[in-house]
Amino acid sequence: MPENLLECTFSLDSLPTLPSVAIEAIRLMEGEHSTFDSIADLLKNDQVLTGKILQYANSAHVGARKEIDTIPQAISATGFNALRSIILSVSIFDTFSAKIAPHQTKLVNFWLHSIGVAATAEALARKLDFPSPDQAYLAGLTHDLGKLVFFQQFPDKFNQICRELSDYAPHSSRNEFLPLDVEQAIAGFNHIDVGKTIGERYGFPESLTRSMWLHHQPVIEPIRPELDHLPQLIRFADVLCVTHNVGSSYFLTETPVCHDHFHFALENLIRLHQLSTEDIDNIMADVHLRVAEVCKILGFWNEDDYQKLVRSANVSLGKMSMELDENNQLLLATNQVLAATCDMHRKLHSNITLTEAAEVVADSVCRAFDVKRCLCLIRDPAAHRFVGSLADHQVFQNVELPSRLADLDNRRNYATNDIEVEAANRLEQVTHDLLHGRIAESRMFSIMTGSKFLATFFMADHYSRWRKEQLLGQLVVDFSSGPDFIRNGFAALQKNFEAMTSAAGMAIERLLLHQDITRQARKLTETSRKMEENQRQLFSSHRLATVGRLAAGAAHEINNPLTIVSLNLQILKRLINQLPENETLMERLQIISDQETRISNVIQDLMGFAKPTEPKFCPVEIGEIVAKALALAKSRAPLVNIRIDNQLPKTLPQVMVDPQQIEQVFLNLFMNACQAMPQSGTLTITGVTGDDFIEITMVDTGTGIAKKDLHKIFDPFFTTKLEGEGTGLGLAVCHAIVEHNQGTLRAESKQGEGATFIMRLPQDKSGRLRQMKNILKTKKKTNTAKATPEKCKILVVDDERILNEIMQEFLKAAGFAVDGAYDGVEGLEKLRHGKYHVVLLDIRMPRKDGLEVLEFIKKEYPEVQVIIITGLASLDEIKETVKKGAFACLKKPFMLDKVLDTIERAVKDQKCKIAPDA
Repeated sequence: MPENLLECTFSLDSLPTLPSVAIEAIRLMEGEHSTFDSIADLLKNDQVLTGKILQYANSAHVGARKEIDTIPQAISATGFNALRSIILSVSIFDTFSAKIAPHQTKLVNFWLHSIGVAATAEALARKLDFPSPDQAYLAGLTHDLGKLVFFQQFPDKFNQICRELSDYAPHSSRNEFLPLDVEQAIAGFNHIDVGKTIGERYGFPESLTRSMWLHHQPVIEPIRPELDHLPQLIRFADVLCVTHNVGSSYFLTETPVCHDHFHFALENLIRLHQLSTEDIDNIMADVHLRVAEVCKILGFWNEDDYQKLVRSANVSLGKMSMELDENNQLLLATNQVLAATCDMHRKLHSNITLTEAAEVVADSVCRAFDVKRCLCLIRDPAAHRFVGSLADHQVFQNVELPSRLADLDNRRNYATNDIEVEAANRLEQVTHDLLHGRIAESRMFSIMTGSKFLATFFMADHYSRWRKEQLLGQLVVDFSSGPDFIRNGFAALQKNFEAMTSAAGMAIERLLLHQDITRQARKLTETSRKMEENQRQLFSSHRLATVGRLAAGAAHEINNPLTIVSLNLQILKRLINQLPENETLMERLQIISDQETRISNVIQDLMGFAKPTEPKFCPVEIGEIVAKALALAKSRAPLVNIRIDNQLPKTLPQVMVDPQQIEQVFLNLFMNACQAMPQSGTLTITGVTGDDFIEITMVDTGTGIAKKDLHKIFDPFFTTKLEGEGTGLGLAVCHAIVEHNQGTLRAESKQGEGATFIMRLPQDKSGRLRQMKNILKTKKKTNTAKATPEKCKILVVDDERILNEIMQEFLKAAGFAVDGAYDGVEGLEKLRHGKYHVVLLDIRMPRKDGLEVLEFIKKEYPEVQVIIITGLASLDEIKETVKKGAFACLKKPFMLDKVLDTIERAVKDQKCKIAPDA
């Protein structure tokens, strides 16, 4: 309380004035010089005080050898410190006793308490090596002077405070407020504020004033032997006297007031200072003797009344000791539960499974309550069942229970122990309650009805993720082997059990929430990955569309003239073969032929990248594909200084791919690796099995790929080779083929350290992609002698005039009867007026395209065989021609021998035995 407000409330001028001898005693405390004579001069005029001092000097406490009858002798025998204690005690007692004479009888309890605290403080000071035990005595004597002044100034309020405190039985815990709180509530201030003001008013030393003000502050560390710790020492002494009924500072009450708080404070103080029960008993025995001695000097000692107070204190202390023992037992049990709960929380991290979490909970409950058996079940949302663990004498067994009521009866029938049956029964009961809205939160089933089990459920909050399935789990504990809760009290067990299960329930809900969030995060990640893949494929589709348009234009504009060049080259070779000394001419023609082949390959690669052929899936050994590709690589480029280290395990599962396409990819990669090691090097091939894929790794020791180029190597037309050495389509085609085969292809490299290509291909799972098997068995070509059939008539339909004429000339030279048509309309007109066995038909033509002509031929002349010749047709168009009845499809540019072979097969298929003329 602020000093100005306290001074306004109190009438400080009405306070009694201390006698001059008391003032001199205070001066002595402050260290000012005084002599025996000056003290004797002060005391000689106060006969009452002189008599009391002589009485004290001749007491057994002083132990003088002869009778003392003068003040100087008394001062010499007792010393200044003891003398000032007597002077202040008598002066304060006499000063205030006169003012409150009507309550003198009850005031005895106040003096008993003040003197008791003084004596106790002195004894504790000696025990704790405090520097000035006499000063501790004076601080104890004056510590509650504020209450005395409080009563003098406001007797009605003080009386009300005492009545309020008397309404509660001694040592009762029902009072939620401490005595200081009651004072503050009734008067608006308390006695420690008054004590501080009085100490300053009387000019007491600062140490005494601080003790009057701060002696109710809790002690949280051992008291050090320093003057600053004097208030803590007085606190210790006050607590001892209150708990031992040495008087009462609330002297208007019928019985001494001792709040539970004082007993707990005493227990804490004894523990802090490591004092034994014997130490406390010895201190209090000395205190009782000292109190009796001082009270006799002051003239109000009553041995019987004092002993009655002491006996009452002993009874109260005994009861409180029993209560403290019980509380300690409860606290020990609670601490054990809290320790197990903390350990449980530490172990219930987010990376464990639900079964492991149930084991942690069951083990923690067993340790918390000293039981042998405990079953914990947790709902598994993904599996739609309860999974958990049964702890049985430190052995853990996994347990599962169905979450559907219909399945619980069956589960009970083959339960292996009683605790599982109990769990199933409780689950059935609580599920019924939930369905009928009779349960909204975690509930415990009592074990007082004869069952040895205690069961509780983990319930989700109404606003949680699992509000539709609130039952998250169950805990069943067998207490038959645990503590005797009937004797120890079921309430305490229930409180601890509910606290721990509540903590376990929150931890389980948190774990379930984390797992749910993790699942959602995985789904979101997978969705994002698919979106990214779709975007990549969309970008790739746009890019392929662009390349496709380029390829279509290139094929249309290049393939037709290229075919003319190719056919003329083949005719020239046949003619020159008949000339003598043709070696030089043949070499020149071969150079032209090689370049024509190169141009044709570029166009084919371009078309293959733009419109890749659909793979024909079948199960195949990856080792066989790699072996064939290596053999082809060796035949195309002898690997003289290159070592092939094929480490593919023979136990690799089969893959579901198009073997010819994947063989082409391996061949391309092997050829690239060889070209990257022109002098020498090693190509290492390894393979491992994944969950649903086979991973093949190819590592070369060549020049490597620059970091700036690594992300572009699968782009079409990108190449690091010199002009004329590569088209930039090889790796792009490889990448497209692997993706069409449901695989992936990526590269890793550092320039100068070689390159690594990693290919993942799908495993052949049982029954997987069987519907994709569509292998066309090629018929063996028989080299039987050709029969001599009748003469066969052929119609060539192509809008490219030069190509058409060359084909006519070639076929006529081969002995066939040949006509030509230069668009679809002209071709149909010739078919109407002539009989043909075979038609060579282009697709892209003016006026009427080849597909329309094909459809007409197969409808009107089904016996005529149609061979498609095209440089642009897409895969879908080729499939459409086969569907409409075409015998075969030849892509431009083509070899003349292949044309003749195809015509021969078509004629045989038609069963036309007509031979060309010689």
